[in-house]
Amino acid sequence: MKSKLWVFPCLALLLLACSNQDSQSSPPIEAIDRVRLLAGLTRSDLTFVETTTMINSPSGDLRVDLYRDEEGRQFYVEPITNIVVEMDARSLLGIAHQSDGFTQSKTQLEEKVRQFVQGVIPGFASVENSLRYESREKEGIFFFDWREENIEGAFMPRFIQVGMTSYGDMFAFYNTVSIR
Repeated sequence: MKSKLWVFPCLALLLLACSNQDSQSSPPIEAIDRVRLLAGLTRSDLTFVETTTMINSPSGDLRVDLYRDEEGRQFYVEPITNIVVEMDARSLLGIAHQSDGFTQSKTQLEEKVRQFVQGVIPGFASVENSLRYESREKEGIFFFDWREENIEGAFMPRFIQVGMTSYGDMFAFYNTVSIR
């Protein structure tokens, strides 16, 4: 009997030690960190802000959890699947450049965006041909879009969009293709 009682305090201490190792370790935080890593963004502490709706979703009212990093980027995570469906850093436009001030060509940016999308969206290669691709540029701001045809009854079609500056800074990401 004495040995059984000793196991429970040891198990409790082990669980406590593991839970304090990284206070930011959870599926939504891990999903956000993956997006930040693939986008070349620095990792910083995240704060849960609120549960809200994503108007750009196919239904127009997808429930998402909003997190904000220390620099002001906002990450919207679908809480059931822990998929990052939006990253908004428009508030940081013009503040800092990751690339030491060197602009990149549209071709370079497009390659960077394709690598990001392939890394962050599992199975992207298998759905890419069913999406209409378009890119556009206005005053050093580039948008790269992949969209489904509009489905009857949907508020808007599923899409992937990445916004980049000519310096290679990602300031926007949307992914409603992964939401079913």
